[in-house]
This record gives sequence, structure tokens and C-alpha cells, in this order.
Amino acid sequence: MKKLCKPFVLLLALLLLVSCSEGYSSPNSAAKGFAFKDSTGYELVLSKNPTRVAVLLSSFAEIWQLAGGEVAITVGESVSRGICKEDVILVDDGAGKTVNTEVLIAASPDLVILSTDVPAQMEAAELLRAAGIPVAAFCVESFDEYLAMLKICTELTERPELYEQNGGAQKLSVDAALLEKPLDGMKILFVRAGSSARSVKAKGSADHFAAAMLTQLGAKNIADNAPLLLDGLSMEVILAEDPDYIFFTAMGDEQASMSFVGEMLKGEDWASLSAVQNGRFTYLPKDLFHYKPNAKWANAYSYLIETVKGE
Repeated sequence: MKKLCKPFVLLLALLLLVSCSEGYSSPNSAAKGFAFKDSTGYELVLSKNPTRVAVLLSSFAEIWQLAGGEVAITVGESVSRGICKEDVILVDDGAGKTVNTEVLIAASPDLVILSTDVPAQMEAAELLRAAGIPVAAFCVESFDEYLAMLKICTELTERPELYEQNGGAQKLSVDAALLEKPLDGMKILFVRAGSSARSVKAKGSADHFAAAMLTQLGAKNIADNAPLLLDGLSMEVILAEDPDYIFFTAMGDEQASMSFVGEMLKGEDWASLSAVQNGRFTYLPKDLFHYKPNAKWANAYSYLIETVKGE
């Protein structure tokens, strides 16, 4: 076999180096793109600074904007909450439980951000990917998951300072609260109350992020180890456990939900609970405990602690 001359070898090596580098996604180079995995483990490689982004959950629209991005396509709740302007394109008039994929595809997004918790959105993800549209699906049920999503978003927008401002700056406060466990040993009941169906549903720490926060602070959720019915805990279990504190969060209209709960607590069973008799119950605000608190996770933890300690 003939030996290759040195200039040819050097040229071949240079060509191979260029070829390999073109396929590599570096987080430090906008020209080469940014590789990341979403909450499902699906890997995407995108150029930074997507210019036409669709976000199908209002809380995620807020996260994208906290990262310095702009939302071009979203759902009605993002507008009604004041997160997005009224001139955005809507693919659902409500909270994103349905998705008009025809409108979404016609709007030509270069990135779609959606929720793993909404079946219609995950169904839409398959169709969008088949159409060649990049999709990132996220699950944010904890402060750490919020930080992970915010980190990816600030990498895409090339605004790392906003990660610290809207995420990292909260970490010391949150970590201190979790280490202290100020609600240690407190027996609690966490309830979602809806006015339209006049229903209440007890939630365990695995079923709602706010219930999980209370458990992280040391509280014992009576729903965690009790048998659940289709509509939550039975009244018999609640009476037998007699929780130290009850937390209510609204489904639907907040004021109507609070009015419904006020009437309910006057009933014989609820009124017999020591927490009700001693006024150890509270209505948690929707902006912190129904919607994800996002840049206010530290505030949400402090709210829970101060509410209990103030009693």
C-alpha cells in the first residue's frame, strides 16, 4: 500500500474535524445549536433564540417569558391571566385541554412547548413531530422541575442571568425551609373544592404540587396512607383522622369556591372537626397554589409556613 503524503493526511484530518463538529450541538454556540432533553427524555437539537414559539399552558407561557422569550401562539388562559397580549394566536380558548392542531401547524411555530399532564397536548405532540415541528414536553410539579425547565429556556434565549434572577435566587430560601421542616409532625388535610359541581377532593402529596410542598415541610398528609375513593377521602376517614390543619384550594371560580366551602364547613360532620372548631383552616390563593408559582416558589413556601405559624 502506498503511503499518503503528509499534506494529504493533514487535509483529510481537517475535513474529518469539520465534518464531526458540524454534527455536534454545543450549548455555547448559537451557530451549532443547543441539545437538551425534555421531561419525557425526548432529545431535541435546536438553534438558540427560537423566534416563533407556541406555549400551550399558561404557567409555561410565564416561564418562557421569565426566560426572556416571547410567546406567539398560546391558549386563552394565558391571555385571561394577563401573561400574554390579546394579539397572540390561540389554539384553545381555555386552559389548553384541547388543541386545534390545524391552527397550530398553520401558525408555523419553530418550537412548541407543552405539558405532559394534558392528554390532548401529548396527542398533539406526535402529530406535530410528524409534521417536522420541534416539540418539548415538560412536567413542573416541584421547585427543582421548575429550575430545570427555566434553565433550558434561558439557554435557548441566551439569557443566563434570568435563570439566576427568576430561579437560582430562590434556592437558598427554599432549601432552608425544607431543611428546617417547620411543619414537622402536623397532620393535615389538603382539599380541592369546586363550586360548579359543589365537590371536594382530598389530594395526597403525589397528586398535587401544593400538597407535596406541605409534606416537604414536614406535614403528614392524611390522604397519603388512607384508601381513596373516586372523589377523594371518605368523610369517615377524615373524621377518624381529625387533622390538625385543613388547606383548601379552588377549582374554577375562586370566590364561588370559597363560598361553597364556607357553607360546607357549617355541616354537622365538618363542624365537628377540631381544625374547623379552632379556625385552623385556610384558603390558598390560586396564583401560588393552583397555577405554578414559578418565580415565586420561595414566596409560596413562606406563605404556607407563616399561615400555620400565625395560628
